[in-house]
Amino acid sequence: MMTLIALFHVFVALALIVFVLLQDPKGGAAGIFGGGGGGSQSLFGSTGATSFLNKATKWLAIFFAVTSISLVAILNKRSDSVLDTLPLSPPGAGAGSLMEDAPPQGLGFGADEADPDSEGTSDLD
Repeated sequence: MMTLIALFHVFVALALIVFVLLQDPKGGAAGIFGGGGGGSQSLFGSTGATSFLNKATKWLAIFFAVTSISLVAILNKRSDSVLDTLPLSPPGAGAGSLMEDAPPQGLGFGADEADPDSEGTSDLD
C-alpha cells in the first residue's frame, strides 16, 4: 500500500513540475517553449490552455498534499525507530560499574604525576 502511494506521489510530483513549467508567466513573457501563445496558434486554443493548466495544476497540488500527508500517517503508524531499540538506562549506570570502582586519574602532567622517589631530580643529571 505504501509503495503504491509513494509511486503515485512521485508521478504527481513530476506531473506538477511539468504543468507549472507549461504555464505562461503572469508577466506575459514567454513560457518554457517560448512565445506567448497567441490565439489560435497555441496548443489548447486562445483561452483553453490557461483554464486547463490552472485546473490541472490545482488538482495536482491537492493530490500532492494528500499523498504527502497519507505517507506521513502511514510511516508514523509503523514506529520503527532506532530509539525504540535503545536500553532505558545508559551504559555504566548500574551499581558496581567500572567507572565507579576506578581511582581518579591525573591529567598526565604536573604535580599529579610526580614520583615521590625522584624528589625533583631529572634523569639528565
